[in-house]
Amino acid sequence: MRPAALAGLVAEVRGGRRQVLECGSGVSTIVLGRALGERGGHLHALEHDPGWASVVVSRLERERLGDTVDLIEAPLRPHPVARDGTGWYEEAQLERVPAQGIDLLLVDGPPAGEPGLGLSRYPALQALAERLTRDAIVVLDDIDRPGEAAVLDAWERETAFRFERRPTERIAVGRRTS
Repeated sequence: MRPAALAGLVAEVRGGRRQVLECGSGVSTIVLGRALGERGGHLHALEHDPGWASVVVSRLERERLGDTVDLIEAPLRPHPVARDGTGWYEEAQLERVPAQGIDLLLVDGPPAGEPGLGLSRYPALQALAERLTRDAIVVLDDIDRPGEAAVLDAWERETAFRFERRPTERIAVGRRTS
């Protein structure tokens, strides 16, 4: 995630967003965890790769963010709304995510940059929409890639979310219109 995009997400947290769900984990998990720790919020991060999850958890422990961030290992499995046979986070692991109250959804996983994986992020909005607050924002990273562009187009056709595309930050920020 580009620094300017991450700074925008931190500004959202400082502006009052308290319950964040992140698909994928990494530097953004640490930065958002710090911001939420300062403001009294919580971050749930889904991560499919056990090795990477271990790295991120170690960093969270060093930063003393264990009470603020819940990293959820969730292997990729077939999902009813997945496209092109791509996997999405295992449903059983989603039980650890709050059933409601998420006011910021960051979609930066599962991996989508390899051939055949371009639409792997598509299930996020459909699978998690019921958990989002009425004024939640949805952020999709890597919109400069064809797969994410197709995901955005599909989300706008199929949901009440409309997205502001920010090409220099490589993200799109969506809000409900109805």
